[in-house]
Amino acid sequence: MSNIVLSVAKTAGTNLLHTAKRMAISHARRTIYNALDNRVFEGPQLETLHIQSSRNGAPMASVFGRVRIAGQVIWAARVKEHVTETRQGVKGGPRTREYDYTLSFAVGLCEGEILGIDQIWANGQPLQMEGLNMRVYTGTHTQTADPLIAEIEGGDVPAFKGTAYVVFEDMPVDDFGGRLPQLNFEIIRMPKRINDEKRLEDLVLGVDMIPGSGEFAYGTSITEQRLGPGTTRPVNMNNLSGRADIECALDQLETQLPNCKSVTLVVSWFGDDLRASHCKIRPGVEGLERKITPKDWQVSGDIRSHAYVVSQIDGSPTYGGTPDDMSVIEAIKSLKARGFKVSLYPFILMDISADNQLPNPYGGTSQPALPWRGRITCAPDIMGSAAARQHVSAFFGECSPSDYSVTPEGVSYTGAPEYSLRRMILHYAHIANLAGGVDGFVIGSELRGLTTIRDETGAYPTVHAFKSLAGDVRTIVGADTKLTYAADWSEYFGHHPQDGTGDVLYHLDPLWADPNIDAIGIDAYLPLSDWRAGDDHHDALIAPDIYDLDYLRGNIEGGEGYEWYYASAQDRTSQTRTPITDGLANKPWVFRYKDIRNWWQNPHHERIGGDEMTASTAWIPQSKPIWFTEIGCPAIDKGANQPNVFWDPKSSESYAPYFSDAVRDDLIQRRYLEAFISYWDADDNNPSSTQYIGKMIDTDMTHIWCWDARPYPDFPARKNIWSDGDNWQLGHWLSGRTGLVSLADVVAEITVSSGSPLPDVSHVHGMLSGFVIDRPMSARSALTPLSLVYGFDLIEGSDGLKFASKGVQSPVVIQRDDCVNREGHPIFTHTYDDADARVKDVRLGFIEKSQSYQSGSVTAQGLLSEAVRVLNVQAPLVFDTAQAKQMSQSILAQTHEENSGVELVLPPKYLGLETGDILYLNGQDGSEDVAWLITQKEGLSQNVVKARREGARRPLLVNTAVAGAGGAPVWSSTPDVFALDIPDITNDNSRQGVLVGAVVHPWVQTSVSFENAQTTSLRAPVSIGYLKQDLKRGNIALFDNHPAIEIYLPNIRLASISDAEMLAGGNLLAVETQCGWEIFQCQDAVLIGVDIYRIHKFLRGRYGSDSDMDDVVNSGARVIYLGQGWQDLRLSSSLRGLEIKLTAKANGRRDTQKISHIYHAAHLRPYCVVHVKAKTNGQTITISWVRRTRVDGDDWVSREVPLGEDTEMYEIDICDGDNVLATLVTQIPELNLTLPELETLYGFVPENIHINIFQMSRIYGRGAGTQYSFSP
Repeated sequence: MSNIVLSVAKTAGTNLLHTAKRMAISHARRTIYNALDNRVFEGPQLETLHIQSSRNGAPMASVFGRVRIAGQVIWAARVKEHVTETRQGVKGGPRTREYDYTLSFAVGLCEGEILGIDQIWANGQPLQMEGLNMRVYTGTHTQTADPLIAEIEGGDVPAFKGTAYVVFEDMPVDDFGGRLPQLNFEIIRMPKRINDEKRLEDLVLGVDMIPGSGEFAYGTSITEQRLGPGTTRPVNMNNLSGRADIECALDQLETQLPNCKSVTLVVSWFGDDLRASHCKIRPGVEGLERKITPKDWQVSGDIRSHAYVVSQIDGSPTYGGTPDDMSVIEAIKSLKARGFKVSLYPFILMDISADNQLPNPYGGTSQPALPWRGRITCAPDIMGSAAARQHVSAFFGECSPSDYSVTPEGVSYTGAPEYSLRRMILHYAHIANLAGGVDGFVIGSELRGLTTIRDETGAYPTVHAFKSLAGDVRTIVGADTKLTYAADWSEYFGHHPQDGTGDVLYHLDPLWADPNIDAIGIDAYLPLSDWRAGDDHHDALIAPDIYDLDYLRGNIEGGEGYEWYYASAQDRTSQTRTPITDGLANKPWVFRYKDIRNWWQNPHHERIGGDEMTASTAWIPQSKPIWFTEIGCPAIDKGANQPNVFWDPKSSESYAPYFSDAVRDDLIQRRYLEAFISYWDADDNNPSSTQYIGKMIDTDMTHIWCWDARPYPDFPARKNIWSDGDNWQLGHWLSGRTGLVSLADVVAEITVSSGSPLPDVSHVHGMLSGFVIDRPMSARSALTPLSLVYGFDLIEGSDGLKFASKGVQSPVVIQRDDCVNREGHPIFTHTYDDADARVKDVRLGFIEKSQSYQSGSVTAQGLLSEAVRVLNVQAPLVFDTAQAKQMSQSILAQTHEENSGVELVLPPKYLGLETGDILYLNGQDGSEDVAWLITQKEGLSQNVVKARREGARRPLLVNTAVAGAGGAPVWSSTPDVFALDIPDITNDNSRQGVLVGAVVHPWVQTSVSFENAQTTSLRAPVSIGYLKQDLKRGNIALFDNHPAIEIYLPNIRLASISDAEMLAGGNLLAVETQCGWEIFQCQDAVLIGVDIYRIHKFLRGRYGSDSDMDDVVNSGARVIYLGQGWQDLRLSSSLRGLEIKLTAKANGRRDTQKISHIYHAAHLRPYCVVHVKAKTNGQTITISWVRRTRVDGDDWVSREVPLGEDTEMYEIDICDGDNVLATLVTQIPELNLTLPELETLYGFVPENIHINIFQMSRIYGRGAGTQYSFSP
């Protein structure tokens, strides 16, 4: 187990015991207990971390790394009531009052200073932060009082300096029962450094933002994909905040990398062939069938229906599509609004599938899958010919800056058809302008296979093509935008043809010297280590491990690629290193790809045929700064050995670094970047130019590959959304890996916070994701779970306190012959612990990051699982399950290893030994490979040494815990809103306007209004389907037993009903006809498929809709269920015949939907008359009919049904074909015509008379007509 090691030498005394008692944790209130404090403090607890309270004087947590805590309510105002009054209907309609409640309050989180807040939970559920008025105070000692608290409380209010807290202003609490919810916060806090070394979080000044693909990945406004009626999903909002993914990712970037001020935005098009002359560079989409709102994808004038579709693997797109142009513009504007310098980086992704049959320019009948763009080239047989120049020309294309149409809506290509590099680069130059300009622009990158192509004159046509392209880009973006080409680290410094000539050619110098190029761009994936497993390799002699910063920094201008190289793979395996020398001109830097300094500050003389040219190239030494356009290291074992390799099993370029075990290692990525950035930050390493004001390396333009526009942990956790999530584990991503803290820093801060001097923690190894101390306690109590889990010892020596991880200290080897034989005592006294008292099982409680920081538990069991002799360790440390299991097994192994002690006497030459030193006892049977930790020393001339067996070194935790994505994002779909103008199905004249309904999945309450005056709330979805078979005309007012038909009707459960239910209005449907809507019922309804019903036994033409019945309604016509969801929206009858604009607002959405509708007020339309008869009596024809009513027509008691109109009136059209000869008016359901009147109208008495009868309405006018023909 972990030990407290005491020195009882006269010079040491028992100081540690006093020290251990007085060490206490410093919290936000700086509570420190003195040496006389004899209270008993327990260690940190897991159970209390997520319980929010509001107790006066309650302690706040101390936090290290990334954790979830509850905090304390430190201030609250009174609940505020908000009243909203709306009028229902037209003037004079009823008013409705709605009451909402909000609360302003502040929650203290922990001792500051924190980097920021990532996620918030309310009552255990992710809190949608969109729309919340929230201010975060990070806990600096300079923060000022919150203005709201100052306004409400008045006077001198506290600023809570040194305490991180968050203020919510007018937070809605209706969804929480009008109460303050239990809030939890995911926060990041870095401990104080124990030295002057800056952490990665403080060093990063710029990042490359990817993914570069994803149709709307960069959009700051949310784009939706329509999946069906009323069902949409947000394409670019896959997080719990309710905001676009990129906005969340940028928030994280600002808080977690506070000094980052520059972002390079990567935007990709797709190449489809490694042969330059055949390769098309074009934008692509993920699929042709996606239905996107509010505006679909468009890039360079290409639209989805005619766009290139990226390849697929196992039915999913290999890449996301090219970012939509407007989303790129939105991203640039958002970055600039946040104060970032922005560079635009057009990027080529090679979309070549594994089953291709394309000729390989490097040989073979197919090209490698998803290769690196640097492999684009031409066939070897045309190298050095005019044809090579033609192939390069085909790749670049011929379009010019004027071949584009630029409007506020976007940039479209108008030139001759071509998909080329020039079309892509010039397009984004115009996009940069449209976005308001950018600070930097990359005209190309890592095209090593192209830049080394030579034509028949020996010239490099690609370099000249880039010079021309740079000039054209300059004409578009202007002088304020800096241009560069991002060369590969193996490309920037020159071309050394491997043809036996020994030529040294500075092929890119014409480009670097071009006046349109402002900086030398280098994608600098330089190896900084040559590490192998074990201790038997060269670099193990100069560094304790691969993570040593001095070792890594020493290889920036040293090591492989600077001092030596491997001539072959066999040499690499055997570590046979060949020195880099130059026997010709004593300029070894010519061959050093790492020797950026000498390349930059010296003239370049090419060598041809073994001779160095007298004249130098166009490069002027020190004339331009160097930008590291990309630097990075994969988070993989021994990543620093070969940081340029990328792990992606789909690609032929997927490799692990040299000698890597291909397991995840976040720490080597962190150390690589810290070493690289800090080295060039040092003035001694970064000289000033004599040609311009500035340094050789413009560190402000050093960009780390990469930060993702998809926020963590949603990416990489949501693999159902993003197929590249698995690549994150071993990839170059920096997002998601911040907040990993050094165990040494944590131990030092806890110790110093108690008032003790800074301890020696140089031998404390390990990293942790998160650790919480929930209340005041002694430092010993706080450190105990850390020492148990991570395996380090607390040692007090003559130099003060020291902490050391097991197995990391160099041992002192003691020979048997050196031991002193005391009379009556053996040379060695070897004692063993009682085997029956040993721990059998270890149970480790921890914080499980993948389960939203809930408590987790794992068990490590011995050979026999037992319920007794169990070591129960409750550690508020953030792990994933695999990490916790590893640590519990290590604890169990340690308890079994540390099972004995030894006592021996050593001569004076070993007086320098101290408690805490490690011994190896050679010559003691079974002890040659056993380490012993000195726990006590006694005596002066002779040292009586007591030591305890030291357990093996713990596994070094080097990764952040794997995070889960939490719940699914809450999203309110865009509702499909409908206005339905049909007769009044209430039959009581209560309808006052149009029926409105909505379909939205999942359902949320939706309101529909007209001119913000008349509003109705929809509390259930409507059901809208369609006919699957034709519906023919049927009987009216009688049961219709025509053959059954099939309909599709979702969101409702139809069932067969009884006669009584049928007559009471059950199963009421409407079908859209050419004339309007026919309302009908069905008695029999049988489910025969998913949302498919077979219906039969109808009542047709209900509620006066018989006039809208067609002879045949074709399949596909809409069918509506009228029994759910439809609500009356009151409208003035004066609007009849006008187009009205309705506005729909769904709860949970900020936007509204607009629909237009021609208002007919069909609910006011009188029914058509029935039972028309014509009777001739001499010269008089009497036409009679029976009127119907739309109001209370089912009254079977009264002699007459209610009139339903102000007055009874009818109009009768006398027709000759389609011509109306006369319109007659009557106030009774009868009309008399004489034969002379007919002869006057027709000119003769026709054989058949055709008439149309209409009941009249003062408001509506003519009702539905009834046609009748008769013979006079």
